[in-house]
Formats: sequence, C-alpha cells, structure tokens
Amino acid sequence: MLFHITMTHTPDNCPGYNRETMPNFISGVDKLEGIAKELNVKVHFMLWAAPEHVAYALLEADSLGVIGQYVNAIPIRQDYRVTAVEHLGQVIETAKAIVARANK
Repeated sequence: MLFHITMTHTPDNCPGYNRETMPNFISGVDKLEGIAKELNVKVHFMLWAAPEHVAYALLEADSLGVIGQYVNAIPIRQDYRVTAVEHLGQVIETAKAIVARANK
C-alpha cells in the first residue's frame, strides 16, 4: 500500500531554530534508511519545505502500523497526516470493475 505523509512541526520544535537539537536530528535521520529496511518500508520520496516547517513523503508498506513506526523514528516532534493513496491506473481499474459489475 502507498501512503502519502504530511509532517508538520512548530518553530519551537524545529532543529533549524533550536541548534542544540540538530545533532540528534541528523543522527536520527541518518538511521532512517536502516529502519526502512528493517520495517520493509519503501521510501519513494521524502521532501522538506523547511521554511514552512512541513515535510512530505510517499511511503510503501504492508500496513499503517509499520508506517507509524517509521515516521515516529524521525527525531522531531511533529504532527502527521497519513493518507492511503494509489496510482491513477489502479483507480481506473477499480472504476472499470465497478462499471462492469453494475452492467451485469
């Protein structure tokens, strides 16, 4: 399953503004690749819009619980919005199946 993650934090929790937390943040982020392997999470992308205190990720995993474990490994206090998403091709396949079922 694919999950689109929106992560937001406040300036009070931002490592960019609180330099004493930056080493822990860097160390934790450096471990994310290994954590992803351990949890069987495929990271399609992770993007940061630092001035807005927001980050975005597209993650692939077998369950929402695994996604929770992964994002909570990011060493910064944040709020998360997790949205299950799918490729447009899969949406069209589902739509065709619904139409076919309705026409029987």
